[in-house]
Amino acid sequence: MRRRFASCLLFIILTGLSAAQPAIGQDLAATPEAASRAVTPAVRWRSVQSEAPRFDVFAGLSFLPANGDDFPRTNSTGFQVGVAAHLNPWFAMFGEVAGHYSSSSSLGPNFPGVSAETSVYEYLFGPRFTGGIDKVRVFGHALVGVSKGHTNIGFSDSGFTFGGGGGVDVDVTPRLAVRAQFDLFGSFADIVDVNPRFAIGVVARFGGS
Repeated sequence: MRRRFASCLLFIILTGLSAAQPAIGQDLAATPEAASRAVTPAVRWRSVQSEAPRFDVFAGLSFLPANGDDFPRTNSTGFQVGVAAHLNPWFAMFGEVAGHYSSSSSLGPNFPGVSAETSVYEYLFGPRFTGGIDKVRVFGHALVGVSKGHTNIGFSDSGFTFGGGGGVDVDVTPRLAVRAQFDLFGSFADIVDVNPRFAIGVVARFGGS
């Protein structure tokens, strides 16, 4: 059923595009204004790509969920900061540091009366690819690095970490934007294991046009 629906939808889209193509050509030939409007999205896309900064700095709040494999860590909140160096309008190398903290007053029946304070730090870097139109820029990236965890009950852990993610920046000014970011990574540090991560914050851009 889903294949039939997808096939029908694709047929409708292709039919509509083929039917609209002559009309579009006539409009472009008829009026320069129509031609200008037709190329506006492409021009806007190129404009965003050509205005990449030399580098940008991100700072925000971050949330790192937990499951049973992350014991004794529970859902953790904290910070996330990073710097990206743009090598060209669509490619950058970035590095970031994040810290997440949690507190649990009860570790279950096997640990009566024991509470745990945990902290996890991620040190990650990787390539980032960016595109956009008008005031909205989207990006995707790969992550590699190390995560380190510590508790107040004598347990600490660290391990290689890798994953990927992406996000969206919405410009407030040409030099300032609001960012929402999502990542999914796995770590050989048991206190982190495999988890998504969410962040929201502010991006400041420096250099460039």
